[in-house]
This record gives sequence, C-alpha cells and structure tokens, in this order.
Amino acid sequence: MTNNSSDNLLSHTNCSHNSQWIALVDVNNFYASCERIFRPDLEGVPIVVLSNNDGCVIARSEEAKKLGYKIGDLFHVIKPKLRQTGTRVFSSNYALYGNMSDRVNEIYQRFTPSIEVYSIDESFLRFSGVGAAHDLEALAELGHHIRKTVRQYTGLPVCVGISTTKTLAKVANRIAKKNSKYGGVFVFEPDNKAQLQQISIGDVWGISRRLTPKLQALGIYSALDLASADPKRIRSGFNVVLERMVHELNGISCLTVEEVVPARKSIFVSRGFGRYLSDISLIQQAVASHATRAGEKLRGQQLAANKLSVSLRTSPHGKDQIYYKNSFSITFAEATNETALLIKAAEHCLKKVYREGLQYQKVGVFLGGLVSSQGVQQNIFAKGDVKKSKALMSVLDDLNRSHGRDTVRFAASGINDDWKMRQKMISPRYTTRWSDLPVVR
Repeated sequence: MTNNSSDNLLSHTNCSHNSQWIALVDVNNFYASCERIFRPDLEGVPIVVLSNNDGCVIARSEEAKKLGYKIGDLFHVIKPKLRQTGTRVFSSNYALYGNMSDRVNEIYQRFTPSIEVYSIDESFLRFSGVGAAHDLEALAELGHHIRKTVRQYTGLPVCVGISTTKTLAKVANRIAKKNSKYGGVFVFEPDNKAQLQQISIGDVWGISRRLTPKLQALGIYSALDLASADPKRIRSGFNVVLERMVHELNGISCLTVEEVVPARKSIFVSRGFGRYLSDISLIQQAVASHATRAGEKLRGQQLAANKLSVSLRTSPHGKDQIYYKNSFSITFAEATNETALLIKAAEHCLKKVYREGLQYQKVGVFLGGLVSSQGVQQNIFAKGDVKKSKALMSVLDDLNRSHGRDTVRFAASGINDDWKMRQKMISPRYTTRWSDLPVVR
C-alpha cells in the first residue's frame, strides 16, 4: 500500500499521524484517597466508600482490595467482615470529591492549557514541543513532576501514562499503576509493542464485556492481537470505532483531546430516598430540590431546557406492594433555566404520576431539549420579566457559590430534608463548608 492510499484510509476514520504527546493522569483510588487527605491516621488503613443510601461498595483503597472487597459488595452483607478487618467505611461525599477534582485539574493547567476532563478522577493532557522521539527521559521527568506537584498541593496520589494517542496513554497509565518499578509514570513508545501483549483485550479502553468474547472468537486475546489485526477487516466485522482503536494502538491518533466539553443534550438529577415515602409533601420537597440542582447545572453551562420530565418509582424489590414506575413530561412555551419555573413544572408532573397508598423509593427530574440560553427565542405571550428573572438567578447562584450550597434556596425544597438519602458515615465537607474546616489543636 502506498503512502497516499494509507493516508486516504486514515482520512475516512478521522485519524492522523500524531507528532504530539498525550498523558492520561489518573488519581489512584480517588474516593478513598480523598477521605485520607485530612485524616493522616487513615494512612495504611483499609477504606471502602459506599453508594447512595449506603447500599453497596463503589470504591476501595488498595488495602481494601487486598482484603478481597469487590465493587458492588452489599454493605449489610459485608458488615461483619468490615468490623473484623478494621476497615473504615464512608458514605459518598460528592461535595468533597467534586471539589478535589476541580483542584487537581487546576494544577494540570500549570503544565498545559490543552486538557480534557474525562471523568472525576481522570484527565487527558496534550503536550507539544516537549519530549521528542529521542528524548523520552524528558517526558518521564515531566510525568514525575506532575505527580509531585499534585501530591504537594492536594495530597492525592496520581499515576501518569504518556504516549502519542489517547488509547496508548490509557495503556501506559495502566502499566504505571500496576507496576511499582515505574514509580507511577510510564512512557509508551508506539514502536515498542511488547507491552501490549501483557494487556488483556478486556482491559483495553473502550472494549466492553459484550465485545470481548466476540474478539476472542477471532483469536484476539490481547491488545497486541488487536493492534496486529487488519483495520479493514475489523471495520467490516464490527464498526469504525473499533477500526480507529486499531490505529490508536499503532500510534496513529484518531481521538482528539476535547478541550471544549461538548454541550449536554440532557440533564438528569435523581436520588433514592433515605427511607420509603408515601407522603406527597415530602416527595415534592425532593422534586423541588432536584429541579433546583438541575437549574444550577443549566445556568452553569449557559443552557436552557425546552422539556421537563419527572419519574417516580417504588422499590423493585418490595415484598408488600406491586412495583410501580411512571413518568410525565411537559414542554415549555419558551426554553428556560429559571429555578422557580422548573420547580413549578416538576410539581405539576409529580401530581400526574403520584398514586396514594404506595411507598416510593426514588424520584428524578429530567431536562431535555437543551439549547444555549444566549439564543433563546422569546415568546411574545410569555409572562414575567426576563431580565429580572436572570438577575435573580445570578444573585442566587453567586450567594450559594460564595457561602455554600443551599445558603439561599426556595422554600419548596423544605428545611428538614427528611427525604434525603442515608449518609450515616459521611465525612466532613472539608473544602466546601466553613463549619467543616479541620481544626488544628
């Protein structure tokens, strides 16, 4: 195949030969590590973090992993073992985790302006003008400098994987994390594919459990096997996404670092109740609170919603009643992000799906038809002062941002929060609430 035909093939998959380097920086055991930042007494102690309503394990420290705790372990089942092994248990503290994630990403900006926040604990960083092909030591030094800086300013441990594509950066990060001899940093040279043989196909980024057996049936058991596969055959047998992965594993970039986060197409806020609820007034408070959170997210991204839905359900595992699940939607005459209107619409939808006599477990508020709030087409028949509404929402957001969430809130959300999920073992919100600041004696 000539170079021209090779370039034509790559153009059909949006791939190109990449002269830049990409790092994937991942905070080790993120939730558990956040719980240790202000608790040095927990260093070396096994930690598990629980899901909403303290249901099951969603995160573990390295010590807890070695004790055999698994993601999804039911809390009530493993309670005896937790006591026997001295494992510390925490309810999810999303305020702390989200704030620490923001702080870590601010530190990454010291090294490059090109950053894609991939998840709460992972970010892709793109570098140019550093670490030429013959100067991999400079890249490794950069990785160690990132690790040291994050640790110094946040107390969080990270691993850094560096290569020429996002998929190889993911592979490099896994190698850095699994092999202590690399000191938490690994630079993957695209021409040196020996390490790919050690990566199971099921551990390759983007390969699902459902896809794994299909690839294995074709004799593809490792990342190296996939990298060695014929791209055209992979595309015809699967799809262009998997074909791009073949190119990525060969050092050809097909996935760009998304510096600008694509606008959301929808927003969904949902929480299980701390106990079964039948009183509609308490459920209304939950719905108002969810609508408030959704409104904050809309305004934070300069979006407005054309549609709102409320979903309500009982427990699918209830023994004393039938399983009930229903939802109702309305379309606004004019796209909005005003909390008062969202709450009013959500309460209307709730009344349409609520049935007396049932014990409910969960309610959610969904916003769809999202558009830029800067270009909303005004409805000449709409009532209310748009400028006054925007000013009010701006003041509300500023107060809550400066003084803590729910410093000012709508009365519809209630005061006592009797509906909120169980969080009996939640740690203080050290970084986002003045009253929770650690005190040094």
